Amino acid sequence: MGELQVGPFDLPRLLLWASQFSVILVALALGLCLIGSYAVMILLRRAVTLRGLRRVGWFLALCLSFGADVWATHFIAMLAFDPGIPIFYNALRTVLSIIVAILAAMPAFALLIWRWNTRYIWALSGVILGGAIAAMHFVGMSAMELCGSFSYKSSLVVASIIMGCVFAALALRAKIRARTERPVQACLMLAASICGLHFTAMAGLVLSPQQGGQAISFAGANKGSLAIAIAGVSLLLLITLLISATADVKLAEREQEAKRLWHLARHDDLTGLLNRRGLYEQLDKLAEKPGAYPMLLSIGLERLKSVNDLFGRELVEQLFCQAAQRLLTLLQEKDVLALPGGDEFVVLRAEAPSVEAASFFAQEVVALLSAPFVVEGVTMQIGASVGLVCGEEAKKGAETLLNAADIALREAKAAGGGQVCLFTPEMSARLLRCHQLEQEFQNALHKREVLLFFQPLYDCGGLQLRGFEALARWQHPIRGLIGPDEFIPLAEAGGMINALGDYVLEEACRAALTWPNDLRVAVNLSPIQLKDPALPERVHAALVRSGLAPCRLELELTEGAMLEQTGQVQAALAALKTLGVGLAIDDFGTGYSSLSYLHRFSFERLKIDKSFTREIAASQDAQIVTRAIIGLGAALGMAVLAEGVETEAQLNILRKAGCGQVQGFLLGRPMPEADVGPLLARVACTGGRAVPA
Repeated sequence: MGELQVGPFDLPRLLLWASQFSVILVALALGLCLIGSYAVMILLRRAVTLRGLRRVGWFLALCLSFGADVWATHFIAMLAFDPGIPIFYNALRTVLSIIVAILAAMPAFALLIWRWNTRYIWALSGVILGGAIAAMHFVGMSAMELCGSFSYKSSLVVASIIMGCVFAALALRAKIRARTERPVQACLMLAASICGLHFTAMAGLVLSPQQGGQAISFAGANKGSLAIAIAGVSLLLLITLLISATADVKLAEREQEAKRLWHLARHDDLTGLLNRRGLYEQLDKLAEKPGAYPMLLSIGLERLKSVNDLFGRELVEQLFCQAAQRLLTLLQEKDVLALPGGDEFVVLRAEAPSVEAASFFAQEVVALLSAPFVVEGVTMQIGASVGLVCGEEAKKGAETLLNAADIALREAKAAGGGQVCLFTPEMSARLLRCHQLEQEFQNALHKREVLLFFQPLYDCGGLQLRGFEALARWQHPIRGLIGPDEFIPLAEAGGMINALGDYVLEEACRAALTWPNDLRVAVNLSPIQLKDPALPERVHAALVRSGLAPCRLELELTEGAMLEQTGQVQAALAALKTLGVGLAIDDFGTGYSSLSYLHRFSFERLKIDKSFTREIAASQDAQIVTRAIIGLGAALGMAVLAEGVETEAQLNILRKAGCGQVQGFLLGRPMPEADVGPLLARVACTGGRAVPA
């Protein structure tokens, strides 16, 4: 038998060569090649997304899958080739060929996986991968044993290698561009690389048969059985790898979901900043660092309630986002910005140079947030207060640190807003003392330790006694008498103000019932009491139980209490007027004085604050303000009473200004109920005139 060769331009011989292949086995080889190529691309995508040892594991599985794909495609295609002469395969070289494919592919995939973003890495890896396919092919061909010899046409060998390298590079380029999408195009390109190299190289095969020689043959049906066995083993390997990849993908999805839930548990939904839990973890990490000088700012936004009332919650949320973006512009790289809850941001800095530097930074924060915001075309100015903790105070644990910052922020807000307050241990001690006092005051109400003192009220001209103002005092068993400036805020904060108010009303009405009928009693109302819809019923109940005539009771209100909720306040005042009690404005001139509410509500009396009375003898401005208030009261038909009269000079100026009534230490200090009777007796002896203390 002569030489059997096929040239690229020899059509008759090319058809003769093609007829030597089993169509079924070639189709099997092509199908297996497509499945294997798809598996390779799936594994490559997974290997790129992993890190550490898992990436190494999938890299090895990728190389194994690629080797099995090329090897199975090659030998099924070779078994499909029947040139009419017995062909046998050396077992050692057959096994060696798959090892060569696996090892030769490793550099290509390693470059692609660990240098994924390098420019043109797909080209270099494609050339190496094409070389791996060629190496497997020709090592596998060297395993072929036949009665004769074989060689290659060099032009077709070169063409096959070029084809393999080009299509392999294009496959990897398509995979890089596809990223996480289905790698169909890359799969087809890789299959073209494997099959194109194989069949092009086979077209350049030149067989030179010789007569004679015997060997075991896998011809006929046995060759088909071998092909099915190879395909079965290869498919089993590929299916196993695909199942593993799918399981790993599901595991990765679970890990991704766990990461998402972890992130949600530690971040605010609206701004994406750390929430309270995330902040605690950062603070715990900071506590483990020795020698740090940390700084923490608790930043409270102001006037948010009015913005929410006017424009709604959605605008407030956008305002929060803008505030967060502003704060981020001030932060250093390692600073932490958190939104632990409510309307307060927190800034954590691991290292602050000094208290002065921390305070300067806090002032910058206040200035930044005090600048106007524009949200959906609406311009608004909110402002901020800052509680600052730094140095050793910031290294006492997350809970202690945040509590300290909250205490400092509360102090800053109490100072009037727009302030920076540095935390000191005295603040914590003061807060603890307030908490203890709040608990003790609750017990004091039950034990009736709250006493009423009465300060007399006189006509300014003739100094006739007109009544008393009831003033609460707390008879503390250890600290003695405690004034209302200290315990009234405790009662308001602790929800005890209504109970205290009821008690004071009851006691004041009961005491006034024992006085002459022409004397009235004045009782102060808290702004919180005025918001209580049941206030008129509470006042009526106190009058009924005591038997005091409503006209002898006067309720004193501050200006701020009336301006906060006009509709609700107007209804309460109207109901109180219906009862017949008198109404007075206390501390007039120190709050939000407005002619509109004076006109809207029917008040009997204006009380000039003692701060004006104190300065009236020395300050011309104080005299002008006092005369203006007296004139305003006269114009509106209201009586005017000046508080805090302590000298004869003050009294004389008030008389000349036309003030109606006065009270103060000059005429009588607040006294317990037991001393009211003797005073009334002395006044009766003087014809109702004051007896200065």
